[in-house]
Amino acid sequence: MPVSDQHKEYIKYLPRVLQVRDCVEGADAVKTRDGGKKYLPKPNASDLSQENEDRYTAYKKRASYVNFTGQTKEGMLGMVFRKPMAYELPDAIKYLEENATGGGLSLEQLTVDIVGDELETAKYGILVDYPDAEEGVTQAEVTARGLRASLLPYPFESIVNWRCEVIDGVKKLSLVVLHEMVEEVDDDGFGSEDVDQYRVLRLTDGVYTQQLYDEDSKPKGEEYSPRDFSGGTWDAIPFVIIGAQNNDETTDKAPLYDISEINLAHYRNSADYEESSFMVGQPTPVISGLSQSWVEEVLKGGVLLGSTKALLLPVDADAKLMQAESNQMPLKGMELKEDQLIKTGARIIQDSSGNETAEAARIRFGGQNSKLSLIVMNVKDGLTKACEWAIRFMGGDGEVSISINTEFYDKTLDAQQVMALIQLADRGDISSDALNNALNRAGWTDEDDDEGGDDTRGFNLEPINNATLQPQGQAVESQALISILEKLTAAPVQGELMTAEPIAPNITIEAPVFNIQVPEGLIAFPENMVNVEVSPPSVTVEAAQINVEAPQITVEGTTIQEGGKSISIQRDENGDIIGAESE
Repeated sequence: MPVSDQHKEYIKYLPRVLQVRDCVEGADAVKTRDGGKKYLPKPNASDLSQENEDRYTAYKKRASYVNFTGQTKEGMLGMVFRKPMAYELPDAIKYLEENATGGGLSLEQLTVDIVGDELETAKYGILVDYPDAEEGVTQAEVTARGLRASLLPYPFESIVNWRCEVIDGVKKLSLVVLHEMVEEVDDDGFGSEDVDQYRVLRLTDGVYTQQLYDEDSKPKGEEYSPRDFSGGTWDAIPFVIIGAQNNDETTDKAPLYDISEINLAHYRNSADYEESSFMVGQPTPVISGLSQSWVEEVLKGGVLLGSTKALLLPVDADAKLMQAESNQMPLKGMELKEDQLIKTGARIIQDSSGNETAEAARIRFGGQNSKLSLIVMNVKDGLTKACEWAIRFMGGDGEVSISINTEFYDKTLDAQQVMALIQLADRGDISSDALNNALNRAGWTDEDDDEGGDDTRGFNLEPINNATLQPQGQAVESQALISILEKLTAAPVQGELMTAEPIAPNITIEAPVFNIQVPEGLIAFPENMVNVEVSPPSVTVEAAQINVEAPQITVEGTTIQEGGKSISIQRDENGDIIGAESE
């Protein structure tokens, strides 16, 4: 049996993988694979004439391939990597952050490649490898010679054969055959060619070995046993298989396969529609009742059409334009395929109303999102295992921590949820840091608004002309409050707040300079958010809502006495507060 022998699952799934690859690549791959006939059958295939071949070439050229498959892959990758990865690696393998593969690919770039490939193939392999070195190499020698473990990537097409065995009650890989393409430079040093070779990973009598073979199944070198940092042999093959469902050796169906099937059917419908439009879409002039002599002597063998030309006809003759009715069947077929693509998950967010939120899309595409989450989890687990094996090669200790984003949509909070969070922070149930982080993630405030916080309760409002909203004992810019009001009103807000005692949950404002201007409309704060008291005189709001009506907050009373000082409230002709001054 040759080393190039393929596993039965590899033979079964390879055509599907190649189909998805072609669909993701786009129209060029789809229209050229096997002369285009693989995905677009040739009409009248039994007709071998050159005329029929030329017609097929035009038929294929007019067809439109819309790359739903590739766009879906790009959309899913964008959802995962809309936030950067987070990872903490021990010092011994920290170099992997910048160069994970030994060829300059960073750990994050490698992760992007793996997730993208998982969507296309549902199977990816990582071989943790180390340069062959003699036994007893010290840490200083490793550093001086630049010996480093690498995470070598192998896509589906390269993992041609494998086998597992149960050893001491544990299922382990006992054979992995990897197909590689290596460049061989010509003797003149200029030309080169790619040749096939096979890397065979074995577990024999509990010891891991490697050996290379050429395309004729002849060994290219001696079999050797890679050793870890302590000089010991391996009792497992350090090869990670990452799948779409789980990380075992079995092959899963590619997540994009069903979309590629519908995408190709849509392409075939497009070919029929464009062919029909070309063949019968143009009007044809039809003239009846003409004699041969009239054609030769009056029309002179030709007919000129257009508003500036006259068509002379004899008595009882007739002329008209004939045009076939449009063939809607292929077009209907295309529309049906587009609906099927949407249901299958080809579009991450399909907003039919123009107002669909990310949360609604998350719910509607929950099935597709769960598949993507599973892939991300498998990639994370596989990379973590590979890094742990790299530590064994390099020496040292420490924990590997890798985090990949699974929040595929922005987390949104409505006004009621925001107020509930503020209540929790006010009671001390959550820290102000947690409140600020939640508001930042939901887009209610900017990260620049977050100046930190602590777990103390209560709020301060100070001072008049440079107002800030403070959790007690910690400053937070007032712009955070203004930003929240602007979110609620969907319009700019200007405000002046003055000193208030930090009495939570009640806020007492001890002067009338409370002049927040809002656009037309109404702001409704949920129940028990805050009680506002202005004294003296006193206007206390203790109901379920505080309604702020445009254009200004109205405070009852005209004069406030405080500490022997009288403050007069100025109002306009409508009774709205326009200012205040000391008397």
